[in-house]
Amino acid sequence: MAENRLLDEVWVINVEKTLYRGKAVAISSVNQKGRFDVLALHSNFISLIYQSLRIVLPDGKVKSFKFNVGVLRVKNNRAEVILE
Repeated sequence: MAENRLLDEVWVINVEKTLYRGKAVAISSVNQKGRFDVLALHSNFISLIYQSLRIVLPDGKVKSFKFNVGVLRVKNNRAEVILE
């Protein structure tokens, strides 16, 4: 997959540890307006997220996380996610 089709870095943490750190093809979650996706070169964005987070990895595998609430920030082709 071409590098320009990847998020440069996705970093998912909770209060205890880093849950994932690496590149990604896409991120999916839910905010107050509904389900949404973040792809490479997404505009800068910040949102509360709820219930689930799904990360599609460059090899096609999927990492999923369940939680009550979190924060997702996308800036400069990088995503930071803090889960409760």
